[in-house]
Amino acid sequence: MAIKTTQAINGFVAAEPRLSFNDDGQARLYVRIGINHFERHDDGTFRKLDPTYHNLVQFGQGAERSYERFRRGDDIVAQGYVRQYTRNVDGEERTDEQFVAKRLVHDPNTTTYEVQRKAPARERDSGRTGPDGARGAAAPASPASTPRDADVTRNNTTRTNAAEPVSPPPPPSPPAVTR
Repeated sequence: MAIKTTQAINGFVAAEPRLSFNDDGQARLYVRIGINHFERHDDGTFRKLDPTYHNLVQFGQGAERSYERFRRGDDIVAQGYVRQYTRNVDGEERTDEQFVAKRLVHDPNTTTYEVQRKAPARERDSGRTGPDGARGAAAPASPASTPRDADVTRNNTTRTNAAEPVSPPPPPSPPAVTR
């Protein structure tokens, strides 16, 4: 079976996020984001170019969670899709685009944070050991051990991590080879 892929962007929150609700009570998060761009030179160096600015929206409970977690200046990674829409500006129809985020997380490459996981209740109570024989070792993910039970401390602020998926760290990079 093929790997399912989606679009993603990385950038920064350029203005304070805004949360609103439609007539049905569904939350809508609006965020103005910036995306940094770089130009590569023939000698392998890079020159930073001016950022471009775009609209990002998110809906539902994810929008409410993101509104509590993000503020201007935060580096982000968003997974979702680009949507084009038309609107009337001063009597003229105009086509714009926005990124509709299904997931919105802090960029782990530029954000310092700590995830403190709680052991699942059944593991604490049973004294079960993990695959390596160590007592209290990590067990397969269960509803009790999902990110909803994790607290995230970032910039000296502790926040409950209810929407961000937690992945195991990547394997170490092979040593650099010089020739």
